[in-house]
Amino acid sequence: MNMQSTKLELIKMIADIQSEELLNRVKQFLVEAEGTIKASKKPPSLSKEETRLLLKINEGLPEKTQLRYNELLKKLTEAKITAPEHKEFLQLTTQVEAKNAERLKYLFQLANLWDISVDDVMERLGIKPPGVIHA
Repeated sequence: MNMQSTKLELIKMIADIQSEELLNRVKQFLVEAEGTIKASKKPPSLSKEETRLLLKINEGLPEKTQLRYNELLKKLTEAKITAPEHKEFLQLTTQVEAKNAERLKYLFQLANLWDISVDDVMERLGIKPPGVIHA
């Protein structure tokens, strides 16, 4: 893969980001990476395995699924959810939890690769644990 195709792939990935928080993290990462490059005059590089793990960690649910989950979650927290919607929400919750478990697996692998704790990996990547929903 050449530099131009890598840039195009990164631009597409950034354009597809739906979360403002994640977009801000990517922006912060790029600013910090640029500063590091300027300071060291040597561009940082990730191994293929690090790149693979980071892409898997940042892989989200399909947009339609995520939007529907968010919509139903809002209805649930506002106590405006119907019985069929609640059933659908529970099914979507299973998908969300499976995706989160998958992400955690990749976080553990990255922590092992970097020889640091999962908490340190999450801090380095700006990942915060999800909040608790009381419904």
